[in-house]
Amino acid sequence: MSGIIGFNFEDRTLAQRMCDIMAHRGPDGEGYYINKNITLGHRRLSIIDLNTGEQPIYNEDGTVVVVYGGEIYNYRDLRLMLEGRGHKFKTESDTEVIVHAYEEYGYTLFVFLFRVSIVHAYEEYGYDCVSLFNGMFAFALHDADREVLFLARDKCGIKPLHYTILDDGTFLFASEIKSILQYKRVPIAMDPDSLHCIINLRYIPGEKTMFKGIKRLLPGHYIVLHKNRINIQQYWEPSFNPGNGSEEFYIKKIRTILEESVRRHLLSDVPVGIMLSGGIDSSSVVALACQMMDEPPKTFCMGFGHANDEICDARLVAEHFGTDHHELVIDDRLLRDYPKMIWYADEPKRNLYPFYVSEMVGQHVKTALGGLGADELFGGYIFKYDFARGIENIRKKTFFETKRNIESIAEQLIRFQTNYGNIVEDGHLDYLEMIRHINSDVDLYLITQTQDKVFQGDYLEKIYGERMLVEDLTTIKEFYQPFFANNKSFLDNLMLADFREKMIDDFLLVDDRMSMAHSVESWVPFLDTNLVDFAFTIPTSMKIKDPAGKYILKMAMKDILPKEVLKKKKQGFASGTYDVYLKEGREMADNILCEGNLIREGYIQKGYIEKILRAIPNPRLDLHYGVLWNLLTCEIWYNMYINK
Repeated sequence: MSGIIGFNFEDRTLAQRMCDIMAHRGPDGEGYYINKNITLGHRRLSIIDLNTGEQPIYNEDGTVVVVYGGEIYNYRDLRLMLEGRGHKFKTESDTEVIVHAYEEYGYTLFVFLFRVSIVHAYEEYGYDCVSLFNGMFAFALHDADREVLFLARDKCGIKPLHYTILDDGTFLFASEIKSILQYKRVPIAMDPDSLHCIINLRYIPGEKTMFKGIKRLLPGHYIVLHKNRINIQQYWEPSFNPGNGSEEFYIKKIRTILEESVRRHLLSDVPVGIMLSGGIDSSSVVALACQMMDEPPKTFCMGFGHANDEICDARLVAEHFGTDHHELVIDDRLLRDYPKMIWYADEPKRNLYPFYVSEMVGQHVKTALGGLGADELFGGYIFKYDFARGIENIRKKTFFETKRNIESIAEQLIRFQTNYGNIVEDGHLDYLEMIRHINSDVDLYLITQTQDKVFQGDYLEKIYGERMLVEDLTTIKEFYQPFFANNKSFLDNLMLADFREKMIDDFLLVDDRMSMAHSVESWVPFLDTNLVDFAFTIPTSMKIKDPAGKYILKMAMKDILPKEVLKKKKQGFASGTYDVYLKEGREMADNILCEGNLIREGYIQKGYIEKILRAIPNPRLDLHYGVLWNLLTCEIWYNMYINK
């Protein structure tokens, strides 16, 4: 794992500044390349090939060079294949595969790349080399002979890559936005569309960032810069293609592929740990890892000391498999660390669990496996699916038929966290009126995603200030429309949209930034290319056959997991928002938000915030206080980056 930077002019001092500000991504070394108006830089976190894995890495004659962050899990297979085609390797690093694969296959490398090393893969396959790689990566490769700068990001977007193009043709890229901002000619301004998304969704979907003009390279895409011409291409896209196999077929196949993935993720020249929540996802990784490792792995879990913490569940799994288990209970220091988390994220994100658990992990190991991705692939959000199906059925019934369903649906509505605030905030639509506004599958999907009904014009005027109201904001509904513009079922599209957006642009982003804040590499075996491709062939009806979800995964793991894990219902991470609100949060929000820049500069209305602060504190409003934290996080970010 590492951090990378670069631009299309020569400036070693700038390159060093850009690398230094994200030294946390690679504290084990740095390297630079400057040639023909191209500058590349790299910060290294050494996981594989500790002695000869320094970057940049070159091909045999030095004409192709690469800087790279991530891991290619099938690099050994690719290396053998490329050596058989005459390529000479100088290191044991997975990075060198990219260069030679490019030489062999060109741009098409990315279709086959989920199977070889970067330098030689490029030599062999050209741009198509990216298709070879099974792993998580972001890299930049310079082909001096062809005068080409070639950048790519992995299929699932596990590793980040940002870029900007200035009016004069200057092109800069980096793993983290704060590195790009080291170039003083980059304009720094907030994108109102992105603020709109953060307030509504708590993440920014697609290629935009909080900074106007700075974009993310989308997952499964690559960029080719040739003579100041930029071409962006997609080389992979997830698609739902259900097969007609039996349950037994899918169960056995998932077990086999997951075993292969965990085995690949355990290949490391440094000790590997596992982040353990006690749920089926991370417990499955622990169970399989224990069968493959000579010594019990180190496992890590944290909580806030509340009754619904997952520490007890994780402890049960750790004791069952005899792991070297570590626990952390967080106190109220999270408020003191808020600015630090936001700085590492480059976005207004409140990411307590991954930040603190990675801090603990970093005291013991450099890399840790986790269960991220299983919910989206195997149907883990059963409460969301039930809620959506309930409303979908109600839309087809008369008012009197609907009344008979109010109790069950209302109960789901109250349970469902993203709509909890609707019941509390004065002026929100009531339950039946909210259903009346659902006119399409996209509307229904957004009800399962959003904080409230900000999409309705009357409510926009209650929360947004004049500066936001005059903006021509891109509607979030328009962004998600393409995911539902087909003849697949609503649940199929919902699960695919969750995978392509919520998981990538929220969960994976947070996981990367908060783990790298502590120089820890987070690996996600459930997002192995082979596993992802196969999971999208399993019919949705099989995935959610179990009332608690993830039926196929549970059946695949039932012979080695404790019964308590198999019976456990999906549980979100509890941060004790109400307790924090009583201790310090209310005063902090009052001091920072009510006289803050978002209000002063016309983005947010003061009355909206004061209404929450004036309300009598009540633990039933725990999730409603999350809205306050969201706005507070935006204010801290704004002061840190825009109004600094």
